[in-house]
Amino acid sequence: MIYVIGSISAGKSTFSKMLADDLGSDFYLEDIENGLIKNMLKEFYSAGKESRSRVAAMLQVGFLTVRYRQLKEAMVKRNAVMDSNLISDGIMANLIHDRGEMDNASFNIYMTLNQEMQGNVNGMPWNGFPDLIVYLDIDPEHEIESIQSRGREMEDIRKDPELVNYYHSVNKAYKDWYEGFHQATVLKIDRETYDFVANDNDRNAVLDMVEQKLVELGCLTQNEFNAIRAKREGVKNVF
Repeated sequence: MIYVIGSISAGKSTFSKMLADDLGSDFYLEDIENGLIKNMLKEFYSAGKESRSRVAAMLQVGFLTVRYRQLKEAMVKRNAVMDSNLISDGIMANLIHDRGEMDNASFNIYMTLNQEMQGNVNGMPWNGFPDLIVYLDIDPEHEIESIQSRGREMEDIRKDPELVNYYHSVNKAYKDWYEGFHQATVLKIDRETYDFVANDNDRNAVLDMVEQKLVELGCLTQNEFNAIRAKREGVKNVF
């Protein structure tokens, strides 16, 4: 299993689709249109810190529930790609709590649920952690440009300039997570170096890096990798 992790608008969904298509794998995206989440997410952004504090706990439980459902399906599939996962959910819950936008009692309930869900999938049939985590590291200002360019009104910093501080704190939370996480293999992709969205050469370079790492981890054979790369580059009869 492969997790794709990164701050808001780092390109997680785009890259998850690219990678899954290249591997011929299933992928699972963050489903913000889900009925458990959609309206609550809009409310979360509606009135700055006040609304975040009011709905953050239940919103995180909603995200957690959707991600857990996806995980139960994904964990029995080979090289499934998830941009929606329990690790990312925990990073966000910790951040919101640290910002004072989730009270201690709610945070304790959330963490208990997260740990129970993680425990329920450990060992059946996997150890609870992905084979590989791809971390998309994006510059804070580039992140804000990317958020603005996708045009979601609820995320617009022109509507709420205080969101800049929130976005910067999210970006830092993921950078801090990367520095301290050691439970699974993490491959960092620098979004300032690789524009896999607009540049084909960068896209191929990043896919090669990820897939070579999967070969090293025993999740992909060298022959499979050679065939995938040849297909992507339009080369035939390479063997």
